[in-house]
This record gives sequence, structure tokens and C-alpha cells, in this order.
Amino acid sequence: MSRCLKLCTACVGMACAASQARGAIRCDGNFQIINGASVSTPYCQDETLAAHQRKQGSKVTGSAIRSHPDLKREACTLAFPENETACAGYTSD
Repeated sequence: MSRCLKLCTACVGMACAASQARGAIRCDGNFQIINGASVSTPYCQDETLAAHQRKQGSKVTGSAIRSHPDLKREACTLAFPENETACAGYTSD
């Protein structure tokens, strides 16, 4: 493999890795960081709910919470009122 081709391959690989890191969703609790501003999003709320469940010993991901309403309902039953925002609509008053 030529030296130039090796260098180009390495540069493309680093550029792909950097673009993936920039594209990742960043959460601060229930808030997603968008252009430096905090915005409450269901994605981050579900991630926070899943993190709370993991602290309690469950092996659950934010993706699983988003994909399975019954799992979210169960998690909300155990996590309410700490995750009141994420559980709106899943708990009874």
C-alpha cells in the first residue's frame, strides 16, 4: 500500500470518528444540550429514567424505555416522583 493511500485512509478514518462524536446527543439530566442551550426532550428524559433504573439494579437502556411503553410505565411506577417529567402520562395522580 502506498504511503499516500495509507495517509488518506487514516485521515478519512479520523474524520469519520470526529463527525460521529459531534453527532452524539448530549444530555444534562432531562435536558438536551443544543447549540449550548438546554432543551427538555423526551430522549433525555428517557435516558435519565433508564439511568435511575440502573442505579436501582435494573439492566435497562434509554432505547428500551423508548421502544417499550410497558417497560416505561413500570419504570415510572418505581421512579415517581423523582422522574415526574419523564413519567407524565404514565402515572396516576
